[in-house]
Amino acid sequence: MASAQRAAARATLLSLRRQIASIEKAPPALAEGGQGWSGGPEAGRDTVLATGVADFDRELNGGIALAGLTEIHARAARDAGTASGFVAALLSLAAAPGFLSGLPVLWIGARGAFAEAGLPHGRGLCALGLAPERLLLVEPKRLCDALWVAEEAARTRGLAATVLDMRGAAPGFGLRETQRLHRRGQASGRPVLLLRQSAEADATAAPLRLVLAPAPSAPAMVLAGTPHARAVPGGIGPPGFAVTIEKNKAGPAGRTHLLHWNSHERIFFTERDERRRDRRDAAAGERGTLVAFPGAAHPGADLSASFDRPHRAGPPRQDMAADGS
Repeated sequence: MASAQRAAARATLLSLRRQIASIEKAPPALAEGGQGWSGGPEAGRDTVLATGVADFDRELNGGIALAGLTEIHARAARDAGTASGFVAALLSLAAAPGFLSGLPVLWIGARGAFAEAGLPHGRGLCALGLAPERLLLVEPKRLCDALWVAEEAARTRGLAATVLDMRGAAPGFGLRETQRLHRRGQASGRPVLLLRQSAEADATAAPLRLVLAPAPSAPAMVLAGTPHARAVPGGIGPPGFAVTIEKNKAGPAGRTHLLHWNSHERIFFTERDERRRDRRDAAAGERGTLVAFPGAAHPGADLSASFDRPHRAGPPRQDMAADGS
């Protein structure tokens, strides 16, 4: 939670710097204290989105890039919904600090992507925390048209993010095309998410590739955070994602993390994090909360004055008699 709050504060500060730079017509490098989007370790930390899961963020050197290309990969068509849900959760998480709030998200479906995996569904997006009215869907008939739309979208600051959804191997789409997407996303300071399904990983310019697979949901709990918390038999809790860091220029790769998504609080968590929080909340509930009431001047003073309520002057017994008590 603390890392997520720090990331939210950094993202808010970065957003304000960009707005000031836009007003003053200053280049992004000056808006970032002379470091640019990728110059220096401090700039790198300011332009990442922390998921809030400490081990996962540590391996990503702070989080997922908020400027440039990131690849989200589902090897099988049956896992496309998992990958799309993870992307929606990331966009919802990014909207929390205000970096993406108020701007639309462009979701581009290359030929065949929506036909196989289905269109992003409004109710499902809403359940993941992403407002469906912010989503713009485009389905060009040809791959070259989808790439043109993606490149033009990546260069604009009028969009919160660009998602390019592709299915299978795509002749004519390779390292050179992803280099252009990555450079334009870096220049605009906007994330470009390459969502690929039903294909082996190809060489791309994305510094980070995450492979998504479904994972069991977290237990559905009742009375969470209390000494009486218990799991609901057969209940389905927050969705789970098996996230493998397959390619990572910022740190180690190869490890699979089991993450869960809480759409109400807009945080990722692990079952270990949830158990730790439940124990902490339960301990706080057992201790109870002490509430300090304003002290009286003397034992017979009228306490109603301490709460700013109208009251009559004089001895309490006279008031009661006046009221007919």
